[in-house]
Amino acid sequence: MRRLDRLSQWSIRRPRAALAILCGAVLLAAPGLLRLRVRTDGRALVPSGDPAVRFDAEVRERFALRDPIVVLVETSHPDGVYNAATLRHLARLTGALAGLDAIGWDNVMSLATEHRDRVFPGTLRFRSFLDPIPDTPALVAQLRSDVAAAGILTGTLVSADGKAAAIFVGVPAAPPGAALALDRAALYRRIARLVEVHRDPSDRVIVAGAPVAETLLGIHILEDLKLLVPATIAVITLVFWRGCRRLWGTVTVLVKVAATLLWTFGVMGWLGAPVYLTTAVLPVILVSICLADEIHIFMQYQRYLAEPGGGGEPPAAVRATMRLLALPITLACLVTAIGFFSFLASALAPVRAFGLFAGVGVLFELLWSLTAVPATLALLGPARMRRPTPFAPAGAGVFRRIAAPLLRHRRASLAFLALVTVSLAWGTRRLYVQDSWVDGFALGSPFRRATEEVNRQLLGTHVLLAHLRFSPPPERIPEAGSRRGPLLAPEALESIGAFESFARARPQVGGVLGPYSQLTAVSYLFLARREGARSIPATPRRVARLLEVFELARGERRRRELIDDGLERAVVSIYLKDANYRDTAALMGALRGYERARLLPRGTHLAFAGDVAVSQAMIPAIVDTQVASTALALLGSCLVLCLLFRSLWLGICALLPSAVAVVWVLGAMGWGGIPLGVATSMFCAITLGVGEDYAIHFLYRIRQARQAGRPDPVLAAFEVAGPAIVSDTLAISLGFAVLLASSVPANARLGLVMAVALLACCTLTLAGLGPALSFGTAGGPVEG
Repeated sequence: MRRLDRLSQWSIRRPRAALAILCGAVLLAAPGLLRLRVRTDGRALVPSGDPAVRFDAEVRERFALRDPIVVLVETSHPDGVYNAATLRHLARLTGALAGLDAIGWDNVMSLATEHRDRVFPGTLRFRSFLDPIPDTPALVAQLRSDVAAAGILTGTLVSADGKAAAIFVGVPAAPPGAALALDRAALYRRIARLVEVHRDPSDRVIVAGAPVAETLLGIHILEDLKLLVPATIAVITLVFWRGCRRLWGTVTVLVKVAATLLWTFGVMGWLGAPVYLTTAVLPVILVSICLADEIHIFMQYQRYLAEPGGGGEPPAAVRATMRLLALPITLACLVTAIGFFSFLASALAPVRAFGLFAGVGVLFELLWSLTAVPATLALLGPARMRRPTPFAPAGAGVFRRIAAPLLRHRRASLAFLALVTVSLAWGTRRLYVQDSWVDGFALGSPFRRATEEVNRQLLGTHVLLAHLRFSPPPERIPEAGSRRGPLLAPEALESIGAFESFARARPQVGGVLGPYSQLTAVSYLFLARREGARSIPATPRRVARLLEVFELARGERRRRELIDDGLERAVVSIYLKDANYRDTAALMGALRGYERARLLPRGTHLAFAGDVAVSQAMIPAIVDTQVASTALALLGSCLVLCLLFRSLWLGICALLPSAVAVVWVLGAMGWGGIPLGVATSMFCAITLGVGEDYAIHFLYRIRQARQAGRPDPVLAAFEVAGPAIVSDTLAISLGFAVLLASSVPANARLGLVMAVALLACCTLTLAGLGPALSFGTAGGPVEG
């Protein structure tokens, strides 16, 4: 223990030097804030080397596909969008969007860009649906007829009831090394400005889509911090003031909060680590746990000052306080840091960044507590820190009155906790994983309402790309003129049609568009809308001719979005109205089953791409990471506790309350139907790290009481450590509870789960560990 205390004692002897060194470190780190980059896009949550990401990039490059932003134009006109004013508005907005940098006409789809089966007189150039803008009843009727004849436009570019029309804007990928969130956020802002510039009072325009969700979620999280960080600071200030009752003590803690945030985020900036969705809430977490050590230090210091003689000479009380608390404070901070460092096992860079900088921040807090805090107390002197009202005399405290019945009826107390644990643990069987981008927004938020409206009017805002690769024997690959490939075979296209029909019938699916539906639509229109012509031609030569017509009418680019140049791969777009994890997993499972039964026997292979497929790969990876981090947090904390406590028994006892608290919360989530998602899955390792602090201080006080020869060491620990543990718990729990005010439901759920978990840790430490240890010894004397 002397070795652990050496740094504190030096700081008390050389307070100005200690403060100068620490403040110098903060000042050196602070300029790094200017180098901080923000990358809060959803794609940053997935490692670039992930197979799902690599395959998605391959498919997008091969088929020239982009993530779509949906701009929906709704009208209250009696004729729906089939009126000249709305259609002019749609055409103007389409042109403006196509003129954006890195967009262009090829990456915008609307009635103003897509061609119908009508040509300009004397040419083979096909007209777009809005050329000319219909301004007579005859032209409006013709447009209605043409849209209905195409079939594939209903639910994509025009709503089924004709009250809305859509513009799809393909979002470019970010250049290598660029911050995708910044690119997409800037594009979203430009689109919003164009919508406002071209606003028509009779129409309503809303913007939605997966790229918008990723961008707005990051923006909302950063906007939240403007409220949440000050609110968290206010909460912990009030809690600390309630326990300390001294202005200088509260100021000391606030200085530590500021120094920790400046140093941690300054280091992030110097190292070039961006602020991800995961690390965006780090300020709230660091602020919440920042005063845990100071609560114990200041309460013990004030206890010494209240003794006869005021603890001796002014520095003597500070020395005694740090000599007593250096070990438990070091243990508490180390296990908290280990809880965060366990996230370094993740394959996901944002999760690793969260674990690394949260752990580094905790270690800086430890260094500050062992040096700057005792140095400050030594400079302030006892008069500024002595509590206005003295502590209650031994045996008269409220914690002794609470502890007495718990220890007197210890078997009943433990039996009750065991019953609660078994009942809640049974609920873990009902836990399930669920997450989606839309769930990241509050029910009444503008984006959530916009997404719901687009889903109501169109096929869906999320797209699962089903990639079909045909690999028949070489001798069975057909040729027709200059074209050669498996997809010249009519039976191959018919198999795609059967796959499209199967996918369209799934309950999770809003609609399906693929080569079969688009080629048959072109066939029907090319054959003068003849009855029965909506079909695939019977020979490879006619299929090749249909592909030529498709390219002539709709463009070679549109064909490449469906079928590659080698005519061996195809993409089917499956539209989903609510791309959540469970339903999408069920859909992909059903499609995999179809592949095994109908596609593989014919040599056709199915794979998935698109934003939905990437998200499906991301969520289990994150949840699996949390399972691994929980195991590492348990093992690492146990090792450190056993080594520094020099007792396997005490190490296990210190872990037990937080481990049981995790089971309680997981069980409660199961019984309450709360899913395990990206945010809520992170609480386990954090709880194990932070919650073990209470047991460490409690066990340490028991050992101190045994060393002092107290006949009731557990009762003494309740009286001495109980107030600090409860104050610590309330401060950190309330700090996390501030997240409930977040406009991002995932963060609000994390705040709720963490607050409940830490309250459970406190309860299990005092009401569980206390009665359990009262049966026998808690171990030998502390060494170190």
